[in-house]
Amino acid sequence: MKNNLLAPALAALAMFILGSIFWMNLLPCKVISTTADRVAAAALDAVIPETGLYLVPSPHIDPEVAEELFEAGPSAMIHFMKEGHPMMDPGKFLKGYLHYFVVALLLGMILRNSGVAAKGYCSAVKLSIMVGLTGGVLTTLSEPIWWRHLWSWGFINLIYATHTFMIAGLVLAKFLPKPETSE
Repeated sequence: MKNNLLAPALAALAMFILGSIFWMNLLPCKVISTTADRVAAAALDAVIPETGLYLVPSPHIDPEVAEELFEAGPSAMIHFMKEGHPMMDPGKFLKGYLHYFVVALLLGMILRNSGVAAKGYCSAVKLSIMVGLTGGVLTTLSEPIWWRHLWSWGFINLIYATHTFMIAGLVLAKFLPKPETSE
């Protein structure tokens, strides 16, 4: 039981450290456009009534009007927070760690139940990478297709997801039972 909690706790810590390094790096910033922050914030605050997810044009308008607005442009998906909040909220880091812990716990269950431990450490790490790559392709590369997010942003997130699962696999595989060797 101890390893069932220790392994994902350590994997979550490794994932957290990788995430910190990855997102503080310049690579993700290269795909984020900049604007006049104060002007943009004031404009959004003036037209968006409350915290929420907004699509422009809205899916709740007449379909013919929506089609006309989409074709004319611009269009946007806006995740809007009306209320101010700390830029580096400690609660966000705690939630992030707990999120990684749950992911590592689930990945550990996959590794334990897949029988990959019998094939050794490298096989467990490879399976972890494949799980991360598969989930990343499904989730992060669906955004450019369905929501017209930038492909570059999708690929940045795919790189992050795959490497995060690799790091988790490197840690979790150390806690799997060793393969039996025949003499």
